[in-house]
Amino acid sequence: MHNDKATETLLMYVNDLLALERLIEEAITSQGKDDAVRAHHEISAFVQKVATCTKTRLNDLKELSDSLGGGAGAVKETVAAVAGVIAGLYDMVRKHPVSRMMRDDYSALAVASTAYSMLYTTAIALRNDQVATVAKRGMHNVAPLVLQASYLIPAIVVAELAVDHSDVNHDAIDDAREVTKSAWSADGELVHG
Repeated sequence: MHNDKATETLLMYVNDLLALERLIEEAITSQGKDDAVRAHHEISAFVQKVATCTKTRLNDLKELSDSLGGGAGAVKETVAAVAGVIAGLYDMVRKHPVSRMMRDDYSALAVASTAYSMLYTTAIALRNDQVATVAKRGMHNVAPLVLQASYLIPAIVVAELAVDHSDVNHDAIDDAREVTKSAWSADGELVHG
C-alpha cells in the first residue's frame, strides 16, 4: 500500500470529521446562549458538556490533520461538502423548541459517531495507529453524548407538551426512555445478524 495514498485517504476522513465537528461546535455554542435552553437545567448542562467535549475532539483533530500534512486550507474546502450533510439539522436563524434542538443535536452527534467509526476502520485498515487512537478516543467521547441526548429528549418533549395540554401523561417520559433503551440494546440478533 503506497504511503502517500494512505495518508491522503486518512487526511480526507480527518478533514471531513474536522469540518463536521466545527459545524457542531457552532450550533451548540448558539444553543448555549438560547434562553429556552437555559431555562431547562438538564438540557443546558448537556449543551455545555457537548460544547466542552466538542472542543476537545476539535483540538485532537486539528493536531492530527496538521501531523498528516493538511492545514486549515484543506479543511475549508471540506466544510461545504460536510455542511450539506447536516444543513437541515441546524437552523441558526429560526428559533426552535428545545426538543427539536435536542433532536438535531442527537442527529449531528450520531453522524459524528459514525464518522469516527469510519475513521477508526480506515486507520486500522491502513495501519495508522496515530489516527486510530484519535478516532477511538473520539468514538468513546461522542457515543455517551448520543445516549445522554436520547435519555433527555422524552422529558423535554413532555415538558413542552404540558404547556399546551393540561392532561399530558408524565409517565410517558419513563415509558419512552425504556422503549428507547430496549430498542438500542445490543443483545439481539438484529444487531449482529
